[in-house]
Amino acid sequence: MEEFSVKAGDVFTWVQPKATRRFFELRRGEESFGELDFRSMWGTLAWARNPIQDWSFKRMGFLNPQITIRMIHAESDYALYHPKIFGGGNFQMLDGRNFAWEPVNFWRTKWRFIDKSGFPVMSFEQGPEEFKLTELFRLQAKATLESSRVTNQEFSMMVNLGFYLIVLNQYDTAAAAAASAGGS
Repeated sequence: MEEFSVKAGDVFTWVQPKATRRFFELRRGEESFGELDFRSMWGTLAWARNPIQDWSFKRMGFLNPQITIRMIHAESDYALYHPKIFGGGNFQMLDGRNFAWEPVNFWRTKWRFIDKSGFPVMSFEQGPEEFKLTELFRLQAKATLESSRVTNQEFSMMVNLGFYLIVLNQYDTAAAAAASAGGS
């Protein structure tokens, strides 16, 4: 495995190769760096793979939902994410460190992680770099590291968790729109 380190200003891009599949690729420039693969079309279990650390994410619970974050094949959680009712949420690692996930704009196409002091750690912006009709139904986002005070493992977890949350938000919004349209 090659040596890898992150620094403020590093940019990664999430792309969806096929609009009909819940599989996403993380790119660093033009090269593939990692992937996020939902294990079924309707479930919330997803596996993330990259050169630093492989992760699994799963949303659990209905009235009091949370997302478990584990190293793949681990028996215990590495961190837990607790969503807030009107968007965003907090995740806490087992060592006690906390980060918040918050929308940056009204349309919720820009998100970021912030540390306990309120400083941005990583930001996400949905949408392609340039509009192409062939990518109309594909989910894409740009992830930018805002702080150099994160470890490689924290970066690996956040770049995957942030996009996982964007995917869940997108699918939940589409399902709610479909449900409300069906009731009219």
